[in-house]
Amino acid sequence: MLLALSLALAACGGAASGGPAPSPTASSTATPAPTGHVVMVTPADDKQTVTAHVGDRIQIALGEQYQWTLRPPDGVVLARPAVQNYMLVRGTQAIWDAKSAGTSTISATGTVPCPTGKACIQIAVPFVATVDVLP
Repeated sequence: MLLALSLALAACGGAASGGPAPSPTASSTATPAPTGHVVMVTPADDKQTVTAHVGDRIQIALGEQYQWTLRPPDGVVLARPAVQNYMLVRGTQAIWDAKSAGTSTISATGTVPCPTGKACIQIAVPFVATVDVLP
């Protein structure tokens, strides 16, 4: 058992020592990370146009005052990431990728959060922003 533990520790030490990285195989290909910047869309952008570039990430951060329901992205200009291996920070509803040049709309509806079994005011707050994605 001590021998197995020693071998395991030696193997970990060799991998962490900065040796050559394993080459990708047909069964393990990595998805390239976006090369652009993060463009924030906030309540201040309601009825406004924001500009992004292909490869940028669009972070939709409308806050926590309302419970937001987003209409899905168009899938052409703006799209959900193929893999989302991160958690969203509080107040952020989504992070989408700018996939191609063009114009797309972000639409959301906010409602007042209401605990189950409580009487709450029923209002709907619309949010619309246009995103111009440049090459």
